[in-house]
Amino acid sequence: MIIKNIVRKWPIDQDLLWLDALKPLWLELQEKNLYPLRFAIVATTENDCILELTVVEINPEEKWFSRLNINSLLYSTPRTHTPLEKFGIVQIIPTGINCSFGGYAGDATPVTNLLSSCCDFVLTHPNAVNASEINELSKNTLYIEGKTLDDFMLGEIGLERHISPNRIGTIIDPTGNHLLDQVIHVLNAGMAVGGFNCDTYTIPSIDFGVKIEWTSTGCASGTITNPEVLLETAEALLNQRIDALGVVSVIHGVTKEMCEKHIAGNIPNPSGAVEAIITHLLSKIFRVPTAHAPLPYYQDVKYQSVENPRSSAEFISTPHYFCVLKGLHNAPLIVDIKDARAETITINDIGAVVVPASALGGIPVLAAQLHNIPVIAVKENRTILNVNQTIMQLPNLIEVESYLEAAGLITAMRNGMNPFSLKRPIFPAKEVKFYSPQLKTNL
Repeated sequence: MIIKNIVRKWPIDQDLLWLDALKPLWLELQEKNLYPLRFAIVATTENDCILELTVVEINPEEKWFSRLNINSLLYSTPRTHTPLEKFGIVQIIPTGINCSFGGYAGDATPVTNLLSSCCDFVLTHPNAVNASEINELSKNTLYIEGKTLDDFMLGEIGLERHISPNRIGTIIDPTGNHLLDQVIHVLNAGMAVGGFNCDTYTIPSIDFGVKIEWTSTGCASGTITNPEVLLETAEALLNQRIDALGVVSVIHGVTKEMCEKHIAGNIPNPSGAVEAIITHLLSKIFRVPTAHAPLPYYQDVKYQSVENPRSSAEFISTPHYFCVLKGLHNAPLIVDIKDARAETITINDIGAVVVPASALGGIPVLAAQLHNIPVIAVKENRTILNVNQTIMQLPNLIEVESYLEAAGLITAMRNGMNPFSLKRPIFPAKEVKFYSPQLKTNL
């Protein structure tokens, strides 16, 4: 198994849904035994879109091959109905693209909690609320890994809330053995103070080999040199009746210059995207709640500025892991959509997807087009990308200036109000004419 990053140019077909237009690409990758673990449209030319992908190259004979299938990308069908009793939203904060909200440790938590106050529940991923030893997610925010969120949006899985806490198992990268006591302190504190069930950890004998990379568009990315070690360790841990997986690993390749630029707001967090690659792989293979924290790569390189409040959470801890334990503690169960029950949260319960207005090229937005779910694009959350409505031409998209405006819009939608009735100018009713070939007349 090899994890690598590639760039593909693909023709734009405005006559098709985006997911349908990309199906030939997924089939092409499948023929080459490449699974698209993570991807996004990051730019366009006159006739083509540019995709950056993290792919898993795996032979059919390998152990994990059958679990890396592209069926959800090929055979997704629109949802059967709009929200009935529950009105939930999906909050997306892509990592590795320097979001104004969410580009640092947990600084999208306030806006996520604002949105949660306007609906029955919010689905979001760890990047939005993880903040070192701080995790202030609201009680109706469901903490799910980004790949799980993608597959949920594609209609492949459902989610179930539960009362009993997850038993959390922790995988520790052996490169960080010199920090083992500090990680164990976090586990112990989680049990003694948080009431978490997190008393089990394991350390493989081989380094994961987690390394950062940068894409041509300036996005953060990365790879894992020894993914089989990570997977075999996770499988062994799950066999001990573990419900959720936390990972702490050393991330290689981050320099002092990168840290200074990131803290100053000039480049994305160098480590965010490779953390997502780790958890995407685990959650896709094992279908359990998963999250990651970086062991400190920065002792001698990170610029410890006090001038940027958004970065401050990174400096108050060494393991950065308590936020993961709190998120995984009550993370929802993941069920195959074929096993969904009346209480299962499915794509039918989603009333809107909230996303930065310049980052519309990920699976949640493309899937929202398929399901005709409104996409609320927040212009205030700027990124280094420019994949906006001018490029994507999504008929289900509503642009707003801020998260405050998004909250008002969600409140209106939840209460059955037409959001366009709340804007000015308001346009009059229009006549629509139809022609009947059978009657040979206008109707």
